[in-house]
Amino acid sequence: MTDLQIHIAGDHETAARLRDVLAREGFRIVDAPADAAQAVSLRVDGAGELAPRVEELERTILELRNLDVAKSQFLANVSHELRTPLTAIVTYGEILRDGLLGEISARQREAIESMIGSCRQLLGMIEDILTYARTNARAISLQPAEFRLDDVIAQVHDMNASLIARKNLHFAAPIPPDLPPVFADRDKVAHILGNLMGNAIDFTPDRGSVQVQARPSPTDTGWVEVEVCDSGIGIDAQHHELIFQEFAQVDASRARIHHGTGLGLAIARKFVQLHGGRIWVQSELGRGSRFFFTLPTAASSGSIPAPE
Repeated sequence: MTDLQIHIAGDHETAARLRDVLAREGFRIVDAPADAAQAVSLRVDGAGELAPRVEELERTILELRNLDVAKSQFLANVSHELRTPLTAIVTYGEILRDGLLGEISARQREAIESMIGSCRQLLGMIEDILTYARTNARAISLQPAEFRLDDVIAQVHDMNASLIARKNLHFAAPIPPDLPPVFADRDKVAHILGNLMGNAIDFTPDRGSVQVQARPSPTDTGWVEVEVCDSGIGIDAQHHELIFQEFAQVDASRARIHHGTGLGLAIARKFVQLHGGRIWVQSELGRGSRFFFTLPTAASSGSIPAPE
């Protein structure tokens, strides 16, 4: 009988999932000793049985990696091809709307505005797919610098001001003046905030509220904790992990009210992780949502992982 012990650098949930997978594959699981809190011990009857199974697992992992690379390349190629004609449609739509090719009626202008809006929505989805493909291909790097969070929050608010006004939402961003600057990639942070604020606005009914807060992290010295909360429809606890997965939709039916690629939160999580931070959600159905993420300050800038 051959013993194999695996030490997991992760949380207990990861260890439990690995135990389940190995148990399904026929491995006999033996509880680790008390002094090895994150160890999983495996026993395999016969040393000869382990080698071919490991080789098969390696082949499967390699095939999955190749498929993932092919998927990312396909998404990038298709997105590039779609973006060009859609941009042309928007351009010619704006020419028609502005009357540069002749006068149009109010009803025609309304139809053209709707067409332009739909094309811009598609372009946003395509940009999400391109960003996801680049992230998967590790083609995205950070350009960290020191800046104030309230400046980026104001920038993202201005981008969403018309929609906030249209839904008559109450928006607040009570950022303390003594909050230390963060040391991060400003564009990536704007993308994270844009996604979280966009979701909060989208999933909050008219006359609801959206709020952005930031504070020194209560658990990690040298880090800032950002919170985006809303009074929207909320998320069932069983879907808290699902929403951060690629192409995931809580409501996957064709009749769903809120549309999108299902990539926004997956990209946001990747950008947060690139900074060495973490992102999570607290929410209940019918009671709104609170999304949190952490960013390093200049004092902990060394926490940003180096590019691989």
